[in-house]
Amino acid sequence: MKGQAVYIAVAALLAAAAASLSKPAFFLLVGYLLLLFFRRKHLLVPALAAATFFFAYVLIVDHHNKTTLSGDRHTFFIRFSAQPTIDGDRLQAPVKVGREQVQLRYMIRTPAEKEALQTHLVPGTVCRVAGTLERPMPSSNPYAFDYRRYLRLHRIHWLFFPEEIDLSACARDRPTMIEQLVSLREAGVRRIEDHLPPEAAGIAAALIYGERRQLDDSVLDGYQQLGLIHLLAISGGHVTLLVSAVFAIAIRLMTREAAVLTLMAALPVYAVLAGASPPVLRACMTGMIVLAVGWKKGTIHPLDALSWTALALFAFDPYMLWDVGFQLSFAVTFVLLVHFPALAARSMIGRLCETALAAQLAALPILLYHFYEISIWSVGLNVLFVPLYSFVILPLAFVVAALPFPPLVWLFSCLIELTNNVVRFFSVDHPLTIVLGRPEPWCLAVYVAAVVVALLLWERGQLFRGLAAVAMAMVLQLVSPYVDPKGEVTVLDVGQGDCLYIELPHRKAIYLIDTGGTPKIKGERWRERKRPFSVGRDVVVPFLKAQGVRTIDKLILTHDDADHIGAAPEVLKAVRVKEIITSPKALPAIQAMARPFSVPVAAASQGKRWEEDGMTFAVIHPEAGNQDDNNGSLVLFTRLGGLTWLFAGDIEKEAEQALIGIYPHLRADVLKVAHHGSKTSTTEMFLQAVKPRVAIISVGRSNRYGHPSPDVLARLKQQGAVIWRTDENGAIRYLYDRTSGTFQVMKP
Repeated sequence: MKGQAVYIAVAALLAAAAASLSKPAFFLLVGYLLLLFFRRKHLLVPALAAATFFFAYVLIVDHHNKTTLSGDRHTFFIRFSAQPTIDGDRLQAPVKVGREQVQLRYMIRTPAEKEALQTHLVPGTVCRVAGTLERPMPSSNPYAFDYRRYLRLHRIHWLFFPEEIDLSACARDRPTMIEQLVSLREAGVRRIEDHLPPEAAGIAAALIYGERRQLDDSVLDGYQQLGLIHLLAISGGHVTLLVSAVFAIAIRLMTREAAVLTLMAALPVYAVLAGASPPVLRACMTGMIVLAVGWKKGTIHPLDALSWTALALFAFDPYMLWDVGFQLSFAVTFVLLVHFPALAARSMIGRLCETALAAQLAALPILLYHFYEISIWSVGLNVLFVPLYSFVILPLAFVVAALPFPPLVWLFSCLIELTNNVVRFFSVDHPLTIVLGRPEPWCLAVYVAAVVVALLLWERGQLFRGLAAVAMAMVLQLVSPYVDPKGEVTVLDVGQGDCLYIELPHRKAIYLIDTGGTPKIKGERWRERKRPFSVGRDVVVPFLKAQGVRTIDKLILTHDDADHIGAAPEVLKAVRVKEIITSPKALPAIQAMARPFSVPVAAASQGKRWEEDGMTFAVIHPEAGNQDDNNGSLVLFTRLGGLTWLFAGDIEKEAEQALIGIYPHLRADVLKVAHHGSKTSTTEMFLQAVKPRVAIISVGRSNRYGHPSPDVLARLKQQGAVIWRTDENGAIRYLYDRTSGTFQVMKP
């Protein structure tokens, strides 16, 4: 029966996920096989065979995904198999060392060296290089990108830091076919960049070659936020357009059979030229299957073509399952193929609306899991942008890339400027997004069930009832934190800075103590990177969104040092803040910073208290009118989860002595160590008075200040305190209820 291969593909998918130690996937696989036993017995044996094969296959592949190298200094012959990426003064590239790949990172020293490396390091280049191998860092914050896992899924286990890349020790070897295609791709991208304005070049390169390096960050983020990012990914529409155009030309020059064979041979080449991302591979593989069946004068059900494509890609690389592009590509295509007969609209606009809505429903659980929010504008903008890109911008991009005549370049640039302005208008000027957070496994299952119910009801002509089911799933996720009796304290790893998240049980209140900050060091222009790391954008805001935080009740900024408040504007832009509390000295600076966001700011001093849900927070330092810097920072005391907490800001010896004098019986089970463990703080007298059982130090790895001081660590150990440090342990979390709680660290 046609369309039955999908049952086998689903079994393989669940088995591959279960083999990766995913408990929910294991239970889903068992449930799925039981469902086949009762409803599709004739498919149980092939599904069980596929599940068994792929479960064992993934285990075998994972078992052999190991390194034969060791850390420390080495001298290697490395081979550049891809075009290096140069961003400012940093060069990165996956390189081959023998039969293993490592990720090379090199800091460029001069503009002349940058130009030379950009010119001479091409695919196929072999260099003799001395350097150090280091393990990639795992994720150090909840929900953060896990770089070590990402590299492992690409079979890379080491970062290689060369001492120098001496071009006199490099030679061009005979490039492989893949390396020749990669070089051809790079030449095509550079041709586009040479002939088109930057914004237009970025879009054209993304549409033709899958290369996004020229895209402006705000535009790329806007496409992502508005659910339009699929338009910039090469997928089925691109391949269909290309195959149709080439086929129409080819059949005028050769027989139909020869044209089909030519296209089947050309599609793998195009896959490499287009970047070989999972959506590209899916589209090209599906196209090859359809062409192969057509060559034999047969037909194949679209679902079967999609299913055999999935099985082939699983076999090629089972790790592809965890790629978000792979997940979205297959989920949306599957739903559109299954649901297409139910699309009842007769007008083109109506059909576009229905297609956009079906695609949005299919992508919803995946988008929420990876990006935590959805845009209300998404469906409407897809209705506008999909035909514009499919029938105007995409064909014009190919024409302009091949024949960059000035009038065509001008027309293409005007269209891109218009679409980018529309994207900025709806994503930056008038954003309308719902932050829901990352769904828990049970909530993810509810979303999948709600989407299935919605599509089934839609097929029966009950679209609004179906959408109501999805809305109920959203409401369920929205209210779940407010019925959760657990609260949490999380000390985020923000490098050399402070950022503490406090959530009370039943989400009665959310407080953020400081935001961390990225030091801004002015350097030479050629060293500037396109998207430098930002603590606010890359750590704090994603954490808050993943938690489903839409409002912060109090943003407590202990003082106005950049490592405590530098990321505050990014937080204020992304999340509604009811009130900012800061120290007397920092008040003018914080008021100026908060003014564009219309957030009230108040100075707090010794004696200020507030209570929420039976929990009291007290400011015990500084005294009113204190104009010191570190010694004028806010110090808070509270009790959470059966433990007393002292958040000591950046106070030093003098403020510690003052605190002990005013509060001689001050005790704290948990001490957030002052000033990142500086030797000017956390004195022996202070520790003897406070007697902490747990000491948490927020500090950056290999920081230039030498924090935490060995003397401070020795004093804490002498006190018998358990020491956790963000540079070594990553984020530190305390999950608690009314009377007790449990500490967790990201890196034990």
